[in-house]
Amino acid sequence: MQYDEGLALRKEWGDKPCSHPVVVKEYYLGSNTGDRVCTTCGLSSSKEYFDDLAKTSKETK
Repeated sequence: MQYDEGLALRKEWGDKPCSHPVVVKEYYLGSNTGDRVCTTCGLSSSKEYFDDLAKTSKETK
């Protein structure tokens, strides 16, 4: 997903909670930023951040 698309999603989503069910690689002007972005809420962060969230979520179930 392009950086601008993620930014638009973040603005549209607001402060609502999100479980980040699908994350994809983030690109800026066609170049991989190294980050991931949630396709639901637009949160952009490192792969490690989303990996830790997924691990924590599985441990609490």
